Amino acid sequence: MTRFRSGFTRWIEQRLLRDDPDDLIEAIGFLARTEGLSPDVAEHVATMTGTMTSDVVAAYQADNTEWASTQATFDHPDLTALDDHLDTVAYCRHQD
Repeated sequence: MTRFRSGFTRWIEQRLLRDDPDDLIEAIGFLARTEGLSPDVAEHVATMTGTMTSDVVAAYQADNTEWASTQATFDHPDLTALDDHLDTVAYCRHQD
């Protein structure tokens, strides 16, 4: 199974003060991406990393901005059409 990794989870991992379970970091990153970063979780991450809550929020927001930009690129109509075309080519080659 592939771990959920984001810029935010890497930011947390780089600043950890102790060995926190990878599953906890992964869960925090995934929930932050899908549900948002609550003040309580931001405070917990700040404690885990020895940083200020504002640093955590800034890292979270920067990661979300980068992710949204990447998603917008992938959702561009030309890339969507190219992806569909490549899927068709791959399917046809697989049938041969």
